Amino acid sequence: MLFFADNTLYAIDEINQRAYKSASYSTKQSETAYALKDFPFAIPDSPQSKYYVQLLEDFPDIGCIYGTYWKYGGSTFNAFPSHWTNGTSFEIKNFMAFKYEMILSNASSVFEDYWYSNVTCHPEGPKRVPCEEIYFRKNTDIPVRSTQVISTPWEVRQFTTTYLVISVGKPDDKYFDSMPKDWTRSCRDVMLG
Repeated sequence: MLFFADNTLYAIDEINQRAYKSASYSTKQSETAYALKDFPFAIPDSPQSKYYVQLLEDFPDIGCIYGTYWKYGGSTFNAFPSHWTNGTSFEIKNFMAFKYEMILSNASSVFEDYWYSNVTCHPEGPKRVPCEEIYFRKNTDIPVRSTQVISTPWEVRQFTTTYLVISVGKPDDKYFDSMPKDWTRSCRDVMLG
């Protein structure tokens, strides 16, 4: 699947266990990330040739780094959804995961199906709201937007993410072909410091 979540482009291929992310925060800052099992161009018989690897190119701050998920530990960073990792293992799954049971609303619109969580939260504001909500194009599984109430040490807020699905199915190889072929030499292994 190829889609935008807000201003970030994702290419997710669950079948072949590979994911791509590209975000531009300004004209002077961008981030590109890859996650794959059996990472290409790895040194033969290295952990990176057998296990999941995340590679992150962050301009201009950190340059290029990578981390491996294997029996001795996991990466120290994660550029993808947190439910894809449990610390030492990694698996590319559906982009969205809900904490609560979701209920299809009887009040969906003509153009959208509306789902909401069976638990409510109280963000800053006058009323309680569902802790999670998602809107799909009518009678499809194509997301339009979602909301989630998130607590931080300073506040409790409801955040909205908008989605624009470009294509469903296997994403074009061009997104994965853009990774640096010399990453084992030019990128820093975060597990080694």
